[in-house]
Amino acid sequence: MSIVRGLDVCGECGAVVPNDGPGADPTKRKPCSHCGSTKRIMSGEVHVVATASVSVDAKLIIGWQEVTRLRDKAEYAAALLVAAVNIEFILWEKLRRFAPSVDLPKDIKRIWDRIRTNQPEGVTLGRLLQVAAFLGEHDKFALSPSWNPLASQINEVRKRIAHERGYFADLTQLKESAWPEDRIRQVLEEAKAFCHGNTP
Repeated sequence: MSIVRGLDVCGECGAVVPNDGPGADPTKRKPCSHCGSTKRIMSGEVHVVATASVSVDAKLIIGWQEVTRLRDKAEYAAALLVAAVNIEFILWEKLRRFAPSVDLPKDIKRIWDRIRTNQPEGVTLGRLLQVAAFLGEHDKFALSPSWNPLASQINEVRKRIAHERGYFADLTQLKESAWPEDRIRQVLEEAKAFCHGNTP
């Protein structure tokens, strides 16, 4: 850390005055040449170099601020897509930290093995919902607030954006009658509550 002193000013009249050295005795300070005061307002810069070692999960969750920013700009389809990514991440992490105590059927076990070994390629939000539903029904896996029907709705929207031409624009321009602005905003608030409530 290094400290660089700037110009000091008189505490009474604001005139620039010579700065005293660090640790100088204020009672021996030279009076201001304009008003005679020995009060000072000192300025300076502190340069700090810090190093840190951090270990983070390889996955990245997009901050909820981005969802809020998109919503506030009326970019509704984009906000729902980012919310879907966040839900998928939270659900993945919550499942990854769970230890099933029941035998898993073959189709669920295949997905579970990918989750357990942290291999997300090919595991969609729909598949995560399938595993969560099974474990919620047959084991002690719980989400608070619950994933259903919120995640199913977000997943449906994401699939439609991916597969239906013009759906992204229609959703953003509020031309999709099933998704008026108040519903979009409510789903985004529920998605936020889901993510914050279920963060592992």
